[in-house]
Formats: sequence, structure tokens, C-alpha cells
Amino acid sequence: MCPKLTSLTLSGGVPDTVSLEPLTRCPELYNLTLSGGVPDTVSLEPLTRCPKLLSLTLSGGVPDAVLDSLSGCPRPLFLTLGDRQRPAETAFTAAAVTRLVKSCRELRELYLHCTADTGRAVLTALNEADLGRDRYCRPRTIWLHVPGELYRQLWIQGGGRVSVSEWKH
Repeated sequence: MCPKLTSLTLSGGVPDTVSLEPLTRCPELYNLTLSGGVPDTVSLEPLTRCPKLLSLTLSGGVPDAVLDSLSGCPRPLFLTLGDRQRPAETAFTAAAVTRLVKSCRELRELYLHCTADTGRAVLTALNEADLGRDRYCRPRTIWLHVPGELYRQLWIQGGGRVSVSEWKH
């Protein structure tokens, strides 16, 4: 039990034998960073039961199976995907990101570090998807934050249910 832990960073990659279940016993955890990659044998499902988790960063390799295991997260969430230093190693697909956004009705902001091709694919998929309605029954909007060089390529494709903004560090 870690009753006062609010923020945690696990770096160097998540071992394929690790369980994130113990984090559900950290009632104040609101910020979690898993850097260095998450193997597809690790499930993020326990994180959907962390009562105050608000911000999740998954850097390095993030396979589709890992994103799918986060499906249905019931609370507001700010999600960061990808590796700023090595955007080509992100490994997620636009289809997986879209499934995640559609199933996590409270996901509001998505921060991406990825290749331009993946960024364009994610934006196109989100624009074409039915994102449903927010808790006030309004059409749901996703804020997609991307680095400056990608923003300059994508901003014109934004609009509608996806608002593209530059992710400034």
C-alpha cells in the first residue's frame, strides 16, 4: 500500500513479467509514466481501476495490444504516447489509437510523439470516427497535441471533432 504516492515514473522499459495490479492500491496516484517501452504481454487494464489516475505517459514502444488493454478507462485522462527522442519507435497504429479514444469516453487530450505518417493516420482516423458525445451530450472533441514540426503538417487537417494544437515543451 502506498497511500500518499501521487506520481510515479518507471523508466528503462517495463519487464514482460511485471503486473501493474499493485498500483491499484495507490489511491492518490494521478500521474504515471512508463518509459522505455511496454511489451505486448503487459496489460494496462489495472490502470483503469486506479481511482485518481489523470495523466498517463507511455513512451518508447507501445504495441496495439497494450493500448487495447487500456480500453474503457472510465475517468478523465490525459494520454501521452510515443518517444520524443525516437518517434519512429512508437509502434502503435492509428486503428489502435482510435479504438482507445472511442472506448475511453472521458479521454480529452492526446499528446503524440510519432512519425508524420502515423500522426496523419491518427488524425484521419479520429476525424472519420464517431467519437460519441461527452457527459453533457455535446459532440465530443479530442485535443490532439503534436510537436511543432508535425503540427505544421497537420493543423490544416484538424477541425470538426479533432482540434490539433502544437505541443510546446
